[in-house]
Amino acid sequence: MTTFRDLGLKEDILTALDELGYEEPSPIQEQAIPELLGGVDMIGQAQTGTGKTAAFGLPLLQYLDPSSDETQAIVLTPTRELCIQVTQALRSYAEHLDINVVAVFGGTSVRDQAARVRSNAHVVVATVGRMKDLISRGALVLTSARYVVLDEADEMLDLGFIEDVERILRMCPNGRQTMLFSATMPPPIARLAETYMYDPITISITPKKLTVDKIEQAYIDVGAKDKTDRLIEVLKAEEPEQAIVFCRTKIGTARLDRALRDRGLRSKALHGDMSQGQRDGVMISFKEHKSPLLVATDVAARGLDIDHVTHVINYDLPNNSEIYVHRIGRTGRVGRTGRAITFVTPKDREDFARIERDIKIDIGEWEAPEDRLEHAPRPKRRHERRSRRREVEEAPPEVEEQPEGTDVEEEIDEIPEREPDGAAPDEEVFDRDGEPAEPATNEDGHVKLFINRGSRSGVEEEDIRWALTEGAVIPEDAIHDIRVLERFTFVDLDGEHAAQALDRLDGTKLKGKQIRLEYAKG
Repeated sequence: MTTFRDLGLKEDILTALDELGYEEPSPIQEQAIPELLGGVDMIGQAQTGTGKTAAFGLPLLQYLDPSSDETQAIVLTPTRELCIQVTQALRSYAEHLDINVVAVFGGTSVRDQAARVRSNAHVVVATVGRMKDLISRGALVLTSARYVVLDEADEMLDLGFIEDVERILRMCPNGRQTMLFSATMPPPIARLAETYMYDPITISITPKKLTVDKIEQAYIDVGAKDKTDRLIEVLKAEEPEQAIVFCRTKIGTARLDRALRDRGLRSKALHGDMSQGQRDGVMISFKEHKSPLLVATDVAARGLDIDHVTHVINYDLPNNSEIYVHRIGRTGRVGRTGRAITFVTPKDREDFARIERDIKIDIGEWEAPEDRLEHAPRPKRRHERRSRRREVEEAPPEVEEQPEGTDVEEEIDEIPEREPDGAAPDEEVFDRDGEPAEPATNEDGHVKLFINRGSRSGVEEEDIRWALTEGAVIPEDAIHDIRVLERFTFVDLDGEHAAQALDRLDGTKLKGKQIRLEYAKG
C-alpha cells in the first residue's frame, strides 16, 4: 500500500496530514504528487471528490519559500465557494509551515483583500474577476508566481472567464510550473493547455462508480413538447425534499424556471449569465431550504456541496457520460440514498444508450413511488431530521464521496445533551417543539450562534474567527466571544451580523468537515 510518506513529501506536511486523519493517497494524489514534485506541468482530468486539492496543493506548499514576502503561487477558481474551500484545505495542509494563504473573491471589500495580499501572501487563491481587479490596482504582482493552478478550468470556460485567465497567465513568469485541473477537456481548454503549458503530462482519473452506487437511476421516455408537464407530474409524485433540475442551455434554464413558477412551484434558476452576486443569492436560498427546486445549467454540476439534495432530474440529456456522472453525483451525498431521473426524447435514445454503456448500468424506466413494489425508504423530511438531533449519539454513517482533499469521515450533525464532564450546556438551540430557536438579542444587542463542531473535530478559536471574517465577511470588532467546547461552539456576535454569518457559513466546510449554524436560545 502506498503511503503519503512514499510520495516524497517533507515531514511538516506529513505531520499535518496525519493530524487531519489522512491514511493513504487517493489515485490522483498517488499519481500526481511525485510528478509535480519533479517540476513538470500537468493536466489533471478528475472530478470533484477525488482529492485533487491535495494533489496540487501538497507539492505546491513543499517548495514555497517562507522567508520571501512575494506571492509565489496562485490558484484560480471559478466560484467563491470553491475559492473558500481550496483556501481552507491549503491552510490545513500548511499547519506546520510558515506559509500565508490568502483568499480573494467578489462580494466583499476589495481594499481589505488588497491589504491582505500586500501583507506577505505566499499563496493567493482567487476567483478570476477579483484577481483581475487586484492586479489592476497594483495590489497583486505575479512576477514571482512560480506555481500556477487552474482549478475546474471547464467551469471557468462555462462562465466565460477563459480570456481573463489567459491575460493572467501572460503576466506570470515563463519559467512557472502550471497545473490545470478539469473534469472534461473541451477544445478551448485543450487549446489553452497547448498555448500556456510546457510539455504537460496528463493524468486522467476515470469517474468512480461510487458516485452512482447509492443513487437510484431511472429514465422517462417523453416527447419534447411534453417535457414540462411530465416534469411537474414527476415532482408531484416524488415529492423531493430538494431537487436540482438540469438543463442544457441558459435560455432553456430561464424558460423552465419561469414555467415552473407560473405553475405555482417554488424554484430558482442558476446559469452562467447571472452575476456572481445573483448566483450567491440563489445558492444561499437553496442551501437554506428556502427554495426546494434549483433549475440549473452544468455550471452547478461541480463544486456544489449540499447534503440534502434528494433528487437530480436531467430535464435535458447531458452531452456525455462524464457530465451525467457529475450531475447525478449532486444527490446521494454523505451516505444517503438519492434518486436521478433522466428525460429521454426520441432523438436522445442513442446518446442515452451510450451513457448506459459508459457507466455500465442498465437504467430502468421510472415508476411513480406508489407503483413501486420495492423501493428504498424516502429521505427524511427536514422536521424529521430535527427531531433526531436529540437522540443518543450513534456511530457516524459510512461516507461515500469524501470531501474535497480529505479522507476524514463526516460526523453525525447532532447536538449533545451534555458535555463529557457531565455539565449541561447553558444554551439550547431548539425549543420544546423541536423548531429552530429564533435569534435572541441580549441587552448589548448581541446574538449567540451555535456551531455543531468543536475541539473533537480539530476546530480551534482561530479557525472560527477566520471563517467569520474571511468566509462571512464579519468585521473583527463585531465578534465578542468564541467559546469552543468539545463537540460544539458558541459565538457571540453583533446582532446585525448574525444573519449574515448564518447565510454565508451554514453548510460550508471548516477543517474539511461540514458545519451547521443555528441561533442559540439563551
